Amino acid sequence: MKQPIVLIPDRLRPPADVEQEVFGPEVRILTPCALHTSEISDEVWASVDAILAWHELQFTADVIAKLERCQVIVRVGVGFDNVDLEAAGRQGIMVCNIPDYGTADVADHAIGLMLALARGIYAFSEQVRASNDNWHWNAAGTLHRLADATLGIIGLGRIGTATALRAKAFGMRVVFYDPYIPDGQDKALGVTRCYELADLLAQADVVSIHTPLTSETRGMANAAFFSMLKPGAIFINTARGAIVDLDALTEALRSGQVGAAGLDVLPQEPPDPDHPLIRAWRARESWIAYRLIITPHAAFYCEEAYREMRMKAALEAKRVLAGQKPRNCVNEAWLQN
Repeated sequence: MKQPIVLIPDRLRPPADVEQEVFGPEVRILTPCALHTSEISDEVWASVDAILAWHELQFTADVIAKLERCQVIVRVGVGFDNVDLEAAGRQGIMVCNIPDYGTADVADHAIGLMLALARGIYAFSEQVRASNDNWHWNAAGTLHRLADATLGIIGLGRIGTATALRAKAFGMRVVFYDPYIPDGQDKALGVTRCYELADLLAQADVVSIHTPLTSETRGMANAAFFSMLKPGAIFINTARGAIVDLDALTEALRSGQVGAAGLDVLPQEPPDPDHPLIRAWRARESWIAYRLIITPHAAFYCEEAYREMRMKAALEAKRVLAGQKPRNCVNEAWLQN
């Protein structure tokens, strides 16, 4: 019997110790750490039984067509926008994700960005670092109390819910917009539902994005979006970079329509150094000083979450290879055709 082969094509460098622990010695694991799918030969693609995919590579229909033996592609993470779900389904390949591995960690990061901006922590630190002359309680400018402020959450899934619960602990009023959440979820959590996105934007002092990247959400935070925002609101995105039109955010920050922004994700990662917002931020230009925090797509990360996501991804693939039903298949609609 042929030894099963599991391919971890991107991000992870050997040894794949966590994954080998899950699969055992009878499974061969390949870790080419490729930056592009072309770096992996057609022979390798054709030989693998399962793929544990991070987010650097695009699994297009052309790549999926090379998978002669593959039974499952597991995204080592939540988002699966880099996998052609329909093409995989037509070929009988299950696509799964790990929707729960970093729920608390991403929520913590979103709240951390909010606190750093709303409480002036970033500004205070930078001002004092610059000079002892800035040793003043008002060095960060005008601040407002978080208790009774309104947090608007777009996307009340696992991470959005965890963020809402954390915000409520600060005494914040929480509103959300998510047309896919059933009635009653708002009552169970003690939050307020907005039936229109514009309604949320008009009343939120802080807006936090927690949606997947889909055709519906791509570019959602555009010029029209920011024009509806409560003037001076804080904008947080720990979801997917392409949800935000970076040019529109730049103009909204420059005009003051957006008071401050915390971004863990960007449309291009690492960012284009010549983009006006990135250039101004790195140059510490006065108009953006202390109003923008960027972190390197790291909201998910802590050692515990990193191990958890890898283990859960490997277990999902192991279930499929053993002929069992996966826990989180995201392309069932195409598998049934």
